[in-house]
Amino acid sequence: MFIQPSLTTNQVDVILPVGEYISIGNTGNEATTVLLQSVAPSAQPWNYSTIGTLSNTAQTFGPYTEDRTIRIQNRNAEVEYSIGAQPQLRSFPALVIGVIEPISLVEPAATFVTLTYDTNAGNVRLNSAGVHGLTATISVGASVYVTWAGGTGINGLYEVLSLDADTIGTAITIDLAYVVGLGTPTVAVANTEVTLASVTVPGWSMGVAGGMEIDALFTLTNNATVKTLGMTFGGGVILAAAAASNTSACVQKSMCNRGSSQIITNSATAVGHGLSTGANVTLNVDATQDQTFAITVKPATANNLMRLEAFKLHISF
Repeated sequence: MFIQPSLTTNQVDVILPVGEYISIGNTGNEATTVLLQSVAPSAQPWNYSTIGTLSNTAQTFGPYTEDRTIRIQNRNAEVEYSIGAQPQLRSFPALVIGVIEPISLVEPAATFVTLTYDTNAGNVRLNSAGVHGLTATISVGASVYVTWAGGTGINGLYEVLSLDADTIGTAITIDLAYVVGLGTPTVAVANTEVTLASVTVPGWSMGVAGGMEIDALFTLTNNATVKTLGMTFGGGVILAAAAASNTSACVQKSMCNRGSSQIITNSATAVGHGLSTGANVTLNVDATQDQTFAITVKPATANNLMRLEAFKLHISF
């Protein structure tokens, strides 16, 4: 069913039977508000509470243990909705989730593990008992992954501002203002897997017989050492590909929702469409619930850049 745009608020009440879902999609210039009738219909007037705001996206609501009224408040947008045990919005455009800002990672040598910190021009300096094995050409401007214990430091990626010396140095300066009580930092060393991006794929955004196309672009240090590209969906591995002697990688993955918590995708070792010697992957992931999609990287040796330039998820219902 469609609700057409209006210059004034256009309100439609829809009865949602017990045990059923309703999926609602919005395309247009203004958001659509979805409200749910209170459980007690004897209350006068009946009360409604907001359960969703849609803006060029789709979402599924329900089921409930009794018949409920869903109120759709729409203005300058086109709204489509459908009711059913397996909701479908076939004409609704794909939901696109992604990031276009680059995220870079370098990892120091395995000896860079015992760390302290002090001030260096107002930023935090990380020191180790051994050499970091990094060069300014590759590492400055990229980030290291730091975890903090016993203080207020926040785990995450921190840009490298400077090194005390190429390869043989024992200290790096990261983009973090010095604050007493940060805690004890530990930098992820070579051959450690780090998550560069993580997003939530809303439940029911990939309906039964729907799917998801994944595009991701990487820049890599071109040498013979292994650099592993990874992706997961709902905790299940959909990409684990080793890259060596490559400057870039364009990853394209295809996923299909068979229903009954079964997702099928192309081989985890395949970075693109086409033929592969690897078997397709079947995941037991419930697409009716919110699931996490994540991109990971793992350079096997120090001073190898792995940069996620951009990624997009094209999710069809």
